[in-house]
Amino acid sequence: MRDLVLTVPDYPYGAPCWVDLLAHDHVRAKAFYGSLFDWRWVAGDPATGGYTMALLGGRPVAGLSHRPAAAAVRSQWTTYLRVGDIEIARSAIASHGGRPLGQPVRLGALATTSIAVDPGGAYFGVWEPGDLAGSGVLDAPGSLTWNELLTRDYAGVQSFAVGVFGHVFTDETEPDGPRWATAHTGDGNPAFGVAEIEDDWPRDIPAHWVASFATHDLEGTVARAVDLGAGVLQPPFDGPYGLGAVLSGPEGEVFSVLVPDLD
Repeated sequence: MRDLVLTVPDYPYGAPCWVDLLAHDHVRAKAFYGSLFDWRWVAGDPATGGYTMALLGGRPVAGLSHRPAAAAVRSQWTTYLRVGDIEIARSAIASHGGRPLGQPVRLGALATTSIAVDPGGAYFGVWEPGDLAGSGVLDAPGSLTWNELLTRDYAGVQSFAVGVFGHVFTDETEPDGPRWATAHTGDGNPAFGVAEIEDDWPRDIPAHWVASFATHDLEGTVARAVDLGAGVLQPPFDGPYGLGAVLSGPEGEVFSVLVPDLD
């Protein structure tokens, strides 16, 4: 792809390294996220299967995949965890109670990917890097800054992640509060959060990953998103990973905007 800067942060095994949006109306999605995050969209060449990526300052920060109108899965943001070998990862996922879906997809020389479902029912991806190790920017406005898994199988998905990715979990639950934990990769760095969907949540809310994109102006970003047609699922709140808000995009996909606490 022309005008593409492939220098990226170093992503350890099991770290969230990429996100993409599964959406039916690509024209609408491009307009919404391009305006919200100042992304420029570029379609891949035939070698990548035409995979569309969002660029921030020339660096890849997210992808866009086509969702057929009759697809059973809803429009959603997918979080990808970095692996070394896609087939070994798929085998480990199946061995520890997950379910790989379909066949791996090769994005030319960029990466090989595969989608799976964890034991709690949440969709996620694994990413075997080629030339593209993952997002080229982290924590800057308009780029990925955090990922969180919300699940009803709080203990089960942690056991799954330990077996497949070698994650180490630190329980962060406060007295009388909902259960939540931080996953760490083998180098000790925090990788993502896990929060329990409690019994008082509506039953139609599925287990899901939330991708959080950084901003320096939360109220302004939320207002801009609403002007562009977003819904507010959770208004601004001071959470464990920073000041954030949870939104729904043009096709109901859930994402978050966050002023990250990087201390």
